[in-house]
Amino acid sequence: MVEPPVVCNRFARLTVLGAAFVLLLVALLGRLWHVQVYRHGRHEERSSRQSVRRIRTLPVRGRIVGRDNTVLVDNRVSYDLVFHVSEMRQPGARRNTVGHIVESGRFLADLLEREPPFAEAYVERRLSVYPALPTTVFTDLTAIELARLAELPEPIRGMEITHSLRRSYPLPGVATHLLGFCGRTEPPLDSDEDLFSYVPLELRGRQGLELFYDQVLAGTGGMKVVRVDTLGYVHEEIGDGYPPTDGMDLRLTIDPAAQTVAEGLLAGHVGAIVVLDVERGAVLAMASAPSYDLSRLTQAKYSELATDEERRPLINRAVAGGYLPGSIIKPMIGLAALHSGVLREEDEHTCTGAFRLTPTARPIRCWNRAGHGPLNLVEAIERSCNPFFNHYAVETGLDRLRPLLLSCGLGRPPALDLPLSGASGLLPSRSWARQRLQREWIAIDTAFISIGQGSITLSPLQAAMFTAAIANGGTVFRPYLVQEVLGPDGEVRQSTPPVPSSRMNVEAEHLAIIREGMFRAVNFSRGTAREARNPAVALAGKTGTAQVIGPEESYNDTWFVGYGPVERPQWAIAVLVERGNSGGSTAAPLAARFFVEWRAAADRRESAAR
Repeated sequence: MVEPPVVCNRFARLTVLGAAFVLLLVALLGRLWHVQVYRHGRHEERSSRQSVRRIRTLPVRGRIVGRDNTVLVDNRVSYDLVFHVSEMRQPGARRNTVGHIVESGRFLADLLEREPPFAEAYVERRLSVYPALPTTVFTDLTAIELARLAELPEPIRGMEITHSLRRSYPLPGVATHLLGFCGRTEPPLDSDEDLFSYVPLELRGRQGLELFYDQVLAGTGGMKVVRVDTLGYVHEEIGDGYPPTDGMDLRLTIDPAAQTVAEGLLAGHVGAIVVLDVERGAVLAMASAPSYDLSRLTQAKYSELATDEERRPLINRAVAGGYLPGSIIKPMIGLAALHSGVLREEDEHTCTGAFRLTPTARPIRCWNRAGHGPLNLVEAIERSCNPFFNHYAVETGLDRLRPLLLSCGLGRPPALDLPLSGASGLLPSRSWARQRLQREWIAIDTAFISIGQGSITLSPLQAAMFTAAIANGGTVFRPYLVQEVLGPDGEVRQSTPPVPSSRMNVEAEHLAIIREGMFRAVNFSRGTAREARNPAVALAGKTGTAQVIGPEESYNDTWFVGYGPVERPQWAIAVLVERGNSGGSTAAPLAARFFVEWRAAADRRESAAR
C-alpha cells in the first residue's frame, strides 16, 4: 500500500485552516456591518435618549385671600444652597468623590452654624441615580448666611445658590386652623410619569383649606428637557418641554378684621368663636384657641404641638362636635314643643327650683335654687329656667323632639369645605340608647337633653347654624369658606352660591315667640345674656353653662349664641369658652366685645379709604 505524500496532507490542513480563518473574518465583518450600518439608527436613538433628561418643573401654588382681598397665604422666595454633584467628581475611586462631597457639606454646616446636611449613603445614591440634578444642601438661607457664603475665599466647585417658593403668611397666627399648611412631597403624576427623569418634591396641602382645595391650588407641573454629556453635565436645554400651569387663588368669605378680632378675644382662653352670614351661610370668622403661628411651623414644632395633651392646639374647636350645649339648646326645645302642640304661648309652668319626674325621683336642679315661680315660654328663655324645659320636653318626648333637632343641623356633619372629622356631634335616638347605653331610652334622658346635658353634643359651628336659622325664618344654610376661585389672570372661575341644607319644620309665629325670648335674654334686666348688650349691634341671644363631669375633675363649658341686628338680622354668632364661670359672665361679654371691636375696625377702614 502506498501512503500519501506528507506534503499533500499538510496542504489540506492549511487549506482547511485558511478557510476557517476566512469564515471567521467574514462573520466578524458581517457582525460589524450589522451593528454599525444596519442597527446604526437604533443605537443612535438609544444614545440620544440616554443623553436627554426630562425634568418636571413646578407650578406656582395659588394664593389664599380674604373677602376684601387681604392676602392670607402667599408665596415667598427661599434661597437654597445646592451641590451639582457631577461637577464635584474627584480623581481615583468613587469613594474619593463621596468623601469630598460629605466633607464640603460639613465645612459649610460649620460656616453657617447648621447641622451637617447628609451622610455618605445619601451621596452614594445621588451619584448613582441623579448625577445630573442638583442636590439640596441647605434651604431658606438667611441674609447673614448668604453674606457668609459670599465671603468664602475659595468657592466650592459645584456649589450654587438657587431659589424656590415657600408659603408665607402676611398675617401671622390669623386663621391658622382654617388655612392649614403644606408639606413637600412627590406630586401625583399621570400615566406619563415614566417620561420624567427627575420629579422634584412639590408643595401639597396637608391640613385645612390647603388640603381640601389642594387640586385647585396646586396647578399642573411642566417639563424641561436638557441634554447632558457623558459625565452628567447639563449641556443645553432643548425645546421639547412645556411650561407648568400655575394654581388658582381662593377668595374666602372670611373677613380678616373679624377673624383678627375673634382671635384676639380668645387669647388666654380655650374655646372658639364662629360668625355666620344668616342669609347665606358664609363664614365671616371662625377662630379656635389655643392656636399657633404657621409662619414658624417646623417639623419639630409640629411634633411638639401634637404631643401637647393639655392644650391640644392642633384641634379646630370651632368644628369639634363633642361639646355639651347647655342651655343654648332651649330655644330649639321650645320650638319642638310648640310645633307638637304640647306647649302654647300663654302656657305657664311653675318653677320651684327643681324638676322631678315623680315625687320620689332625684331632682334636676334649676340654677335659681329658690325657683322662678310661674313662667311662660318667653320668660323661660329670658331667665333660662331648667324645670320649664324639663317639663315640656318630657311631655313632647324624644320622638317629636328629634326631627326638629335633626333638621336644624344637629347630629350630622355640617358639610363645611374643610377636612372634618368628628364634627357631627351626637343627637341620640332610641336605637342609639339600646346600642350604647344597653337599655331603652327613658323620660329622664329626655329631661337632661332638654337643658343640653346628658347624651347630646354639638360644635360651635352647628350652634351658629341653628341660631342663624332662627334669625332668618327657619332655613339652615350649608356653611362655606371659599366664595370664589380665581384663575392666574384674576378672573372668577367658580363662585359659591348659598345652598339651603334643610328647613326647620316650624311656624313663623312660633319663631317670633322664640325670638322675643332671646331678645329679652339680652336686653331685659333679668335676662341671663344681658352682658352681651353693646352699643355697636343690637343682639338677641341665649347663654348656656354645660356641666362637664370627668373622672378627675368637673368644670363648666360656657356658651353664648345670638344674632343681630335684631330688626334686620345679618350675623349669627356662637361663642364657646371651656372651663368658664357661666355663659352669662364668661361667653356673653366676648360676643359684646366682638361686635364693638369689629365695627370699630370697619370704621377705621372706611376712614382710611376716604
